[in-house]
Amino acid sequence: MTEERASAVYIISVAAELSGMHPQTLRIYERRGLLEPYRTPGGTRRYSDADLERLGLIQELTADGVNLEGVRQILSLRDEVDRLQRQVSRLRRLLGETEARMSGAPGPDSRVGYQRSGRNLPDVLRDHLDQPR
Repeated sequence: MTEERASAVYIISVAAELSGMHPQTLRIYERRGLLEPYRTPGGTRRYSDADLERLGLIQELTADGVNLEGVRQILSLRDEVDRLQRQVSRLRRLLGETEARMSGAPGPDSRVGYQRSGRNLPDVLRDHLDQPR
């Protein structure tokens, strides 16, 4: 069972009650791209705690006078920031592992028979770095 599926436990009526909204409002938010609840194979919407937190943020933004298109853009930017922060963390971890291997120091994966993972960083062309400006 996927994490998304396991955490999406609230049907629309329960999610609406917990968020203090009407179920139709949740459907509108989904149509406008503000929310994307998990769908069961039968098509039933299931909401997670993260969805409920997102609904709370939508409520705060609209109460502050932000229209739904503005809310959509703000949520999109927040999602992009979260994605980029996860990517930076992953790249820092990979860089640390690579530096540890290059220095010969035992790293977290320095066990006997360690095989290089298939998750390599892309090659970076560095010719432009050696040229004076």
